[in-house]
Amino acid sequence: MTTMPTPSLNTKRFKNITIADINADELIISAAESAENRDRLPLWEQIHTSDPKRIILIKKIDKESILVTHNGTEKNVSLRDEDAINSIFVSKKILIDVTGLAHNIWAPLLKSAYSQKIRTRVLYAEPESYTPHPSPASSAIFDLSVTFEGLAPLPGFVQLAGPVDEDKCLFIAMLGFEGNRPEHLASQLDPTPKVIPVVGAPGFQLEYPAFTVGCNRMFLDEYRAHSEVRYARASCPFEAFNSLSKIRRDYPDHYIYLALVGTKPHAIGSILFAIKYAETTEIMFDYPVKKSGRTTGVGIVHIYDFEDFHAY
Repeated sequence: MTTMPTPSLNTKRFKNITIADINADELIISAAESAENRDRLPLWEQIHTSDPKRIILIKKIDKESILVTHNGTEKNVSLRDEDAINSIFVSKKILIDVTGLAHNIWAPLLKSAYSQKIRTRVLYAEPESYTPHPSPASSAIFDLSVTFEGLAPLPGFVQLAGPVDEDKCLFIAMLGFEGNRPEHLASQLDPTPKVIPVVGAPGFQLEYPAFTVGCNRMFLDEYRAHSEVRYARASCPFEAFNSLSKIRRDYPDHYIYLALVGTKPHAIGSILFAIKYAETTEIMFDYPVKKSGRTTGVGIVHIYDFEDFHAY
């Protein structure tokens, strides 16, 4: 049985994060660009100016490659080149700010840190608020994405074998505010496996779990999944990991299709689950194109301490 660190002991929350909250010997990895206010914290600008050796900036080139800038030098890195990704980590203690990094960037970075047993902390900054959808008739409450590039593997998470027995499969969706996403991903599977949704509850805000269920009403109805809903705190990757582990215990010998369409902390827990159970877990991701101005401000900043991944 897998036991995870206690969330209260391994998660710190900050309203205003300062240099004193960053470990002195910690290398920081962050997005080089800011599409949203929270994507690149003012603290990273301060550190980049005062001590550029402490921060690595990541810029997306395309779906499978990034530009890595560190201490005045730049290099292109393929996200499918494990050795090149491993070479990014020039310290045994790192802090990865996943807020402004797309899943296809931070997921292979986290996998590399896991494989090298690097002491890792992960930072995620909530938005202060989401932009409401302009159409009252829309089933979506918030206006989050322009379009979706479509289902494609995350770099480093290609699953070639697939399920041994198609009658023993699960489709687990980490639900968010965009109900069309799990619907579309589930429809890619034939035959459709048993559907188990995971809702972020408690949510970042008190009303968010109800919003999530409402936005996914058609998906839940279509797959008769209301009675199968599981819960994990929206801000907690540890609870997400534990929820997935419990599902796996409830359905032994099942192959899991895992849809990352919910909160980023849930995605972090999901990626670690997929790393641990790589042979029987397939990540499904649809590469959303984010809408400009989708959020405003910076809310609570969460730092998750994974130590040396000894609990996995």
